[in-house]
Amino acid sequence: MASIVQGTDVLQAWCNGAQLLSQTPDHAICNLITEVDDPILCNPEWYRRFDPKSVGADDRLSVVAKVLFPGLPRRQGEARPAYYDRCTTMLQRALNQKRLHSSWGSTYFQRLVSLDGSENQIERAIRVLTTWQVRAEASIVAHTSCPRIDGLRKRGSPCLQYVEVLWGRNGVLDLVAVYRNHDFLNKALGNFLGLGRLLQFIAAESGKTPGRLVCHSIHAYSPNIGKLRALMAK
Repeated sequence: MASIVQGTDVLQAWCNGAQLLSQTPDHAICNLITEVDDPILCNPEWYRRFDPKSVGADDRLSVVAKVLFPGLPRRQGEARPAYYDRCTTMLQRALNQKRLHSSWGSTYFQRLVSLDGSENQIERAIRVLTTWQVRAEASIVAHTSCPRIDGLRKRGSPCLQYVEVLWGRNGVLDLVAVYRNHDFLNKALGNFLGLGRLLQFIAAESGKTPGRLVCHSIHAYSPNIGKLRALMAK
């Protein structure tokens, strides 16, 4: 049976999921569904206050969000292909300089832009949303994992398997994300923030309205429950 937590924004939803994990005897939950009503809402103060590094954990909140969607401001008149290239170059430079670490050689954003020779999946979603005449409650999938290049692991990246844009009535877009393993101490809040950025970008570029975020964490856990509780208490 799935466990479901909800929140008005990503912080509230993450806190509710973390609280549920802290109350679970082994601090792990199979099939945790997190629903966020307004994933676009973000307070810049969260990046400092709820940074996992501040409680001695491994990851920085801003970096976790950035590897999913960098969120660089668009330059005046900058076309989307140039924007994708600039974001990709920035992330690759950080990887080369060891300011970002990836055990699988890239970031989620880079895989959305080009996965194993595929076309740009963000651009494909925007194209569909702006050219299809009949939506019929369409679902548009973008993959972040590929069987040819990704082996099986007990844990470790890439944990995000795919995202799915749900094109509903009145031009509202919901975003669904599926994670194989989901670390609620180091990753989950940053993931939610990055997914919110992705949804906001796709909605803005296709002339649609951003809706909810639904995240399915197949195995949600915390590697250190004491640090997770300290982060929640901030």
